[in-house]
Amino acid sequence: MYPSIFNHPFCPPLISHTHARRTYDRALRTLPPSLHSRIWVRYLLWSESKGGSTAVATYRRYLAVDPSITEHYTSLLLSSTNSEPRPLEAAKLLLSLARKASRGEYMSPEGKSPYQILGDFLDIVEQFSEDVGLDVDETVKSNNAVTEAAVEASEVADAAVEPASVDGQLIRFAGGAVGVTTDGKPAHPYDEDEDPISPRKLNIELIVRKDGLDVYKDQAGRLWTGLATYWIKRGEFDRAKATFEAGIANVLTIRDFTQIFDAYAEFTESLISAMMESLAEPDEDEDEEDAKETEKELDTKMKEFEDLMDRRPFLVNDVLIRRNPNDVQEWEKRIALWGDDDEKASLSQFPEVYDILTFYIGSRNVHEGFGNHSPPKSNDQSSPALCQLCQVLRRRWHKWTGGSGPR
Repeated sequence: MYPSIFNHPFCPPLISHTHARRTYDRALRTLPPSLHSRIWVRYLLWSESKGGSTAVATYRRYLAVDPSITEHYTSLLLSSTNSEPRPLEAAKLLLSLARKASRGEYMSPEGKSPYQILGDFLDIVEQFSEDVGLDVDETVKSNNAVTEAAVEASEVADAAVEPASVDGQLIRFAGGAVGVTTDGKPAHPYDEDEDPISPRKLNIELIVRKDGLDVYKDQAGRLWTGLATYWIKRGEFDRAKATFEAGIANVLTIRDFTQIFDAYAEFTESLISAMMESLAEPDEDEDEEDAKETEKELDTKMKEFEDLMDRRPFLVNDVLIRRNPNDVQEWEKRIALWGDDDEKASLSQFPEVYDILTFYIGSRNVHEGFGNHSPPKSNDQSSPALCQLCQVLRRRWHKWTGGSGPR
């Protein structure tokens, strides 16, 4: 077959470059579609050997016909042998595949699940944070725009509009053309985040929350740490810290909490060690004022790290309570953690819904532990937090029983 000579190692450049590309193009135009597969195999192998814009143009043409090799194409875009890596294009392609896979419209030839494809997307985001995502200011603007659009859409949806229909089928009078898939179903609307040709960068925060945290709730730890790592790679340490705190405040399992907390502690330790190294080996241009500011910032980071370590038992308790707000034992652990601090152990920290009877019995046992075996009353000489607990329990019991119980 004539095109086979283009891949020969001794093929002269005059033939193996422009002449080869034109020959493959002419073959695709001339031969019937049933024979295109024979041409595409050699065409793609030849383009990979040339690399650069030649490989990109060739693969883009082929993906329009057969998108099943998109994952292989993304690996080529980020290959170490590629002189012109395209991380933004690879990230958008993987994001599109992850969304299609979650909708059941795509099945990975490599057997990857939708979450694994999204994990590959996060790996690219972490490695090429500057090339793929928006900065903090642009992210905030994008988030505000999305929120405003959602509010407007909800207002429009709430408006009572009587649709014009015949036999229950909606009649479409105006608007642009609606694309359909091969089975006649409406195609997914255009999204610039999934367009690999578009140069617009991605709002990583929105994507992680929408396509990650809202869908894969059992993988919250990996998603939160991936988002925080993205901000760390961009040098936005305050945003990364806020991301870690938000992740700790929202996870529901100890596994996810441990993953986020360990990454948070490692991040804080790395900042402290970097500051200590800068103080030990100051730059020549650094003056005394800069050194003093660094020392103050180091002291602040040290206090934050100590506070983080001290908060760990309380944060673990928070996770278990969020998972089951009616777990009386965890609420008892919360009171024990605060110890003698009655103000912080007050019932203002407790939710509106929990097992009142069990907690009441537990509080009575605790009350008896103070030496008072009579039913707890508001004038008991015991812990103020316990008295407040009993008062609230009595009021709720009275409200629940319709006034039949004792007040």
